[in-house]
Amino acid sequence: MKLASEKLQKNPKLILFLSLGVAGFVMMIDWVSPLGISDGVLYVALVLLGLLTGNRNYIFAEAGAGTVLCIVGVFISPPGGELWKVLLNRFLAVLAIWFSAMLCLLQLRTQHKLQKAHQALEANVQSRTRELHSAHEKLLREKSFLELNKNLTAVANISLSVENTMKDALKHLCRHANWPVGHFYMVAKDENKKLVSSNIWHFSEEGPFVNFKRVTESTNFESGIGLPGRVLESGKPAWITDATLDENFPRAQLASDIGIRAGFAFPVLIGKEVVGVMEFFSTLAVEPQTEMLEVMSQAGLHLGRVMERERAESHQKKLLSTLKERVKELTCLYQVSHLIGTSKSLEVLFNKLEVNVKSGWQYPDSTRVKVRFDGNIYGSPLFNGSPWIIAAPLLVSGICRGTLEVYYTEEQPQALEGPFLREERRLIDTLANLLGVAAERITAEKNILKSEDQLRNLYHRLQGIREEERSRIAREFHDQLGQVLTTLKLELDLLDKKLDRVAPALRDNTKRLLELVEGTLPVVKQLIMDLRPPVLDDLGLQEAIEWQAQDFETRTGIDCRVRVNNLAESLNPERATALFRIFQETLTNIMRHAQASKVRVNLKQESKHIILEVADNGKGIKTCQVSDSKSLGILGMKERVLPWGGEVDFQGDENEGTTVTIKIHTEKP
Repeated sequence: MKLASEKLQKNPKLILFLSLGVAGFVMMIDWVSPLGISDGVLYVALVLLGLLTGNRNYIFAEAGAGTVLCIVGVFISPPGGELWKVLLNRFLAVLAIWFSAMLCLLQLRTQHKLQKAHQALEANVQSRTRELHSAHEKLLREKSFLELNKNLTAVANISLSVENTMKDALKHLCRHANWPVGHFYMVAKDENKKLVSSNIWHFSEEGPFVNFKRVTESTNFESGIGLPGRVLESGKPAWITDATLDENFPRAQLASDIGIRAGFAFPVLIGKEVVGVMEFFSTLAVEPQTEMLEVMSQAGLHLGRVMERERAESHQKKLLSTLKERVKELTCLYQVSHLIGTSKSLEVLFNKLEVNVKSGWQYPDSTRVKVRFDGNIYGSPLFNGSPWIIAAPLLVSGICRGTLEVYYTEEQPQALEGPFLREERRLIDTLANLLGVAAERITAEKNILKSEDQLRNLYHRLQGIREEERSRIAREFHDQLGQVLTTLKLELDLLDKKLDRVAPALRDNTKRLLELVEGTLPVVKQLIMDLRPPVLDDLGLQEAIEWQAQDFETRTGIDCRVRVNNLAESLNPERATALFRIFQETLTNIMRHAQASKVRVNLKQESKHIILEVADNGKGIKTCQVSDSKSLGILGMKERVLPWGGEVDFQGDENEGTTVTIKIHTEKP
């Protein structure tokens, strides 16, 4: 039905012939059929035929024609039946025609609506199909871009060299763009920032592009010159539709047949800095593709991270190398400082210097050290020198007294200032300064020690002279003054007896003189004992200590007890005198400062030492008092035992007393 309708709509003449044929056929039936039988309903076929045309005007025309023919049929049909029935039938036939026409119009209208809906649906389907097709193509492109981005990200994250990374990137990008040639330019590290060929290529087939490769590898580009130069200048991708027609493409003028036409390039970026340019070429002229350039811009960022990582690793290696050298130098300075602090002579310091210094140099295995000081040479005795040397003067109090010299025994790679680093030149100056200060310090210490020895010898000499003078004065008092006083007493006694017979009135005077002499004799005796107790020379140290303790108890009222253990051998007079005088000084300090009520003295011998301990129950000595330089008594006690390798120790707690321990060798240490 649909096919017949489409044929009728396309062929108006056929519709006309069919309409005439149907009309003629029905009229013939009307012509031969009596009115009682024929009623004109068959003219409805004309309306149905108009419906097949799909045109509402045809339906109206067919309905009108059917109505006219139905009425005409009343006049041309043979008579028959009652007139009112005939007219009623014809009237009903006309109603049927127009009713059918209305139905056909409704049908046609519905068909038109359905057709429009179908057409709209078809258009919508076609539009959606086109959109889906476009989306599918876009999805495929984005998938390919994502795949490319994934590959480039993988290449960028794999720990490969820059060369291998760029080769893999060129391969992926050439495959993605379906272009046969890819090349990488690097920015030179000089001040001009030119683009130089990295000799990194990718070819689908190298043969047709030999000339282009040769020209490219021999051509450098400045900013703004050629395709790479434009990218370097702008920092953005660039496209050439046809290189053979581009005036700013120098390589096209350098060779007659370079085998390429279209080209595009994009920058490899670290931040905003262009560090390289990737370029790709096709054998055909191709219009710019914005989407392609955007993708390549992202690729430039990925590849920039590779070069940034390589740059960071290089910088890190350089920093680590520098840090290692600085650590070596600091270690060298520490070792030399420690050596200076522990060395007591310049000879020891200079002879041990090489072991501590050579580790601070870049090539320690081939490093040798020599020190020239006051005409003497210290260092490796078998090493005579080499051409590779740095030296620094040794200044002592502003006077150059020698040099510190560091050698390499064999030639080494040249640094900025020769085989020695700049830091090593500063290091040797620092070491020379340290050694100069050390030499000045050691010299000063020697002079101080010499002065101390002289002062100590002078002190001990004075002590010896003092003891000798005390002994002499004590002997003078004993031998002369004592004898004079004794003789004077005897003479006064005889005089007193004579005066008793001759002049009794004068006896009071002689008695006063006798009392004065008798009072002077104990004083003289005490002076003799204070100057040099005869008991120390006559009976020894033990009896002298016991006598001094008893005398101290008598004079001060402080309970003083002495205990002697294992004292087998006697000391020479000098040692005995030192111990006795220290004991006297200890008792004097107890009397003046301790506020003690008891003193316990222990004299004993252990191995080759004589030990004298003096303990009191006084207020105790403080640590600060022991180390106070103003405590001359304590200092004198310590100095007295030094010639015999002895020592004096003070132990005391507040309100718990003080213990003084004197230890002295029985033999010369």
